Amino acid sequence: MSPTICATIDVEDFYEGMAVLGSPVKQLRSGDGLLSLVEELERQPSHPRVTLFVVGSYAERVRTGLSACTQAGHEIASHGPDHGRLPASGLVDWLRRGREMLEQLLQTPVRGFRSPRFDVPQAGLAAYRQALAEAGYQYVSDTNQLGDDSPLRELPVLQWHGLRLGGGSYQRFLPGLLVDRALQRSCSPAVVYYHSYDFDGSLPAMTAIRSLSLAKQLVARSRIRAEFKSLTARYGSRTCADAVS
Repeated sequence: MSPTICATIDVEDFYEGMAVLGSPVKQLRSGDGLLSLVEELERQPSHPRVTLFVVGSYAERVRTGLSACTQAGHEIASHGPDHGRLPASGLVDWLRRGREMLEQLLQTPVRGFRSPRFDVPQAGLAAYRQALAEAGYQYVSDTNQLGDDSPLRELPVLQWHGLRLGGGSYQRFLPGLLVDRALQRSCSPAVVYYHSYDFDGSLPAMTAIRSLSLAKQLVARSRIRAEFKSLTARYGSRTCADAVS
């Protein structure tokens, strides 16, 4: 039996993320690859549906592409109001703001959340899950599981011995057979994730590499889009909201 796949896209600004990590990069390109992503998925016979975890402060810049995604039946979820660190205080308000920013902009319900860089606050996982529920979310997709005590559904990304095989950034270095075997053995649904900038041509060229941190982000990155296309073509995809409904 083929595994149930939830393919997800973190919609964020590559350059902003590098700055938050302390490795700012001069922006050389701009783009919005969401329209081409929608077209690519529609060309597949199974018409896979994906979930987009969107940074609230970035959403206005890619509003056209996001609207096209919702019209095509894809799901909008929250990746936080910004792509910074989780706040030490006021977490519920921060989480709620990320949801409301997207709902007001796109006029669509936002049920799910994924934190930037899969961060978990120092207060602990149980308190974090409770904060998510208080902020109005129905599910969370990250690398942790509280289990039966969680007040909302948990959709952990695909992992194998602590390695996030579900991430396109990992898949670019791994044999496809290894990822395929992990998918076959996973509990349903198997959540995999990619980034919007892998589809929009906004990444720096390899000649822009001036640091190890940037090299880690760019080397072999051209493989990711092909891996995404191959995986969704083989297994299809359903949205996270559909998987937990």
